[in-house]
Amino acid sequence: MLVLKMASLEAQSIRSFESMGYEDASINGITGSLSYYIKVKPDDDINRSKLVLNISASQVLDANTSFIVVSVKDLPVYTQRVAVTATDTMFRIEVPLNQSELQPDGRFIKLKIAASMSISGDQCRDIDNIALWMSIKNSSYISVVSQDIVGYQRSLKEWIQEFTSVYSPATADLNDLTAGGLIYTILKQGTQKDIYTGVYNSNDSLPFGVITGVADKLPYSVRQVIPSMGKGQGLISLARVTTGLGMRTVMVITGQDAEGYKKAINALTSNKRLSGAFSEKMLIDEAVPGYSNVDNKSPLIVSLESLGATPSLLEGIGSLKSKYVFSLTEFNAIPTKLTFHLESFFSAIKQDDRGFINIYLNQNLVYNSNLKNRVNFIEDIELKPYMLSKFNTLEVEYRFRPYEKTCEKGFSSFFAFVNVKASTLTFVGEKVNKFYSFFNFPAEFRKVPTKILVSPSLYNSNIISSVGELFYQLNAPFNPNYNKIIVPPLVASDKTTMDDLKGFNVIALLTKTDPFVKNFTELPVNYTKDFQLYKDNDGKITYNINDFSSSGMAQIFKERGSTVLMVTSLGGDSSNKTAFESVIKNFSTQLTEIESNVCIANSSGKSNYFFKLPEDNDLVSYRGESNGFQVFYEKYKWILLCLLLVLVLLALLFVRNKVKESQETFKEL
Repeated sequence: MLVLKMASLEAQSIRSFESMGYEDASINGITGSLSYYIKVKPDDDINRSKLVLNISASQVLDANTSFIVVSVKDLPVYTQRVAVTATDTMFRIEVPLNQSELQPDGRFIKLKIAASMSISGDQCRDIDNIALWMSIKNSSYISVVSQDIVGYQRSLKEWIQEFTSVYSPATADLNDLTAGGLIYTILKQGTQKDIYTGVYNSNDSLPFGVITGVADKLPYSVRQVIPSMGKGQGLISLARVTTGLGMRTVMVITGQDAEGYKKAINALTSNKRLSGAFSEKMLIDEAVPGYSNVDNKSPLIVSLESLGATPSLLEGIGSLKSKYVFSLTEFNAIPTKLTFHLESFFSAIKQDDRGFINIYLNQNLVYNSNLKNRVNFIEDIELKPYMLSKFNTLEVEYRFRPYEKTCEKGFSSFFAFVNVKASTLTFVGEKVNKFYSFFNFPAEFRKVPTKILVSPSLYNSNIISSVGELFYQLNAPFNPNYNKIIVPPLVASDKTTMDDLKGFNVIALLTKTDPFVKNFTELPVNYTKDFQLYKDNDGKITYNINDFSSSGMAQIFKERGSTVLMVTSLGGDSSNKTAFESVIKNFSTQLTEIESNVCIANSSGKSNYFFKLPEDNDLVSYRGESNGFQVFYEKYKWILLCLLLVLVLLALLFVRNKVKESQETFKEL
């Protein structure tokens, strides 16, 4: 019995709402509801699974007249009174699930949480009371138990996203960096967890995760079980390997030779190909690389649905909100004009009822309208581009208040529906960049074809996570409608010239000692010198940085008509994996147009400093570098000190003489 119980516990897993991309959400007013779509896996045993909701509610709610109702597949399955205390506002609801509650495709559970809240017991008195609220926490989760029987076949992409680690050969090349970076991106698009990257030797014990490498480099145990390949063929396949601990399943990205390996890598860039392949393996004879950038010619029109919004019905009284998140990466620039086309339908407002629609951009009220004498809202709303940041929230709020004497004739409620397919954002024009900063990343590198330049000495330093983070940010926010993942070609710095980079933007992952660094003449900071000081415009020292160990540095600048983003490791180890990772993770933290072109970061990106270094200012001092005054002072400092001493003595004699004259004058008086 003990063995069976332990096995059951091992097969149990928990998936939080947060890992599914949901934030904490609230219901405000006397009534309201929230809807969720919970994704399940094909081997989840739904009949032995349960839904756990963590909920916080107002301390002043009346437990006798406040209720919460949970519906699954549009049918109520659970009802509970809302009872909390002043010191403990949290409570938990557990709802058992069964197979019949899945959506017809078997991949989702449709969940609706509705609440009716009261303080006084009189809805007419409570209707304007701000103390009526309930919050659904994203720590809520679905607890599932795995089974051998599958409800539907996984696609290759879903198989890949079952893992959270990627391993590359210890003797890596550019193909291995590209493959590992791509897998890192695909894994990060499917989970909120950190992705582990590691290396392996062909004689190592079998790692658990996604294994990349040409066939000759793979562990021997893996080579024995993967399908055979012909010359020039690539392979993406599950491999079930028998180890000393039992059967282990890994995902393999490989090729019979370098040519076939590249084809497997190219196949990874096609989102539709991976998502549409419902198999455990794919043998590839031909695949086109995904180097092209996203087509975003002005005007660019994107629907709310393409931004990840799902259809939902808002119903209740008070404030009813829908939130939509979008990034300027969708457009690759700050537009000169931004139009929000909203199509929505709602219940009619009665003669004495009050109803309004409010539009918020980044929590700023930008539009307001009365809903009187209307049953739909189909309008274009101009949004101010200067209110945009790198990542933005657009909220549609309905405010409904029934007539005060409604209670005498029965109570009325309100509902509204936003058509996320027909509602769109239209980006027109492009604001010209006068200064290139990290705010322009990744947009600037999506508009123009880009190459990633890598120092050969970094190949075997396990910088897969750095390459993967670059790929991920270039493709964020992820849109499943995009056919291709943008993957700039990786090129070696020792086999590339500046002429080869002409017409391309460049992301350079280089060591400080790489000879290619000398080709860049417009660097804000020359890190081949021992720089230390940052000064303000008045020449006053503001930062004195002495310890660069495990720190990464990035600089963005223009060079020969191209935009260059250079990343390197400072300190003694110029190939430090953590240093590269730290600074790259901070590229997307420059959220506003505050200009900065130099970033130093460490501690996995948790500590970071952004600086603006204009070309026409001398804001950087280099140790050992002297200006004209310093040279003059070093040469004549002893003479200057002697002259200063003589001047001090003369001043003392002058003061003494004046004092003596004053004393004699006083005696005469």
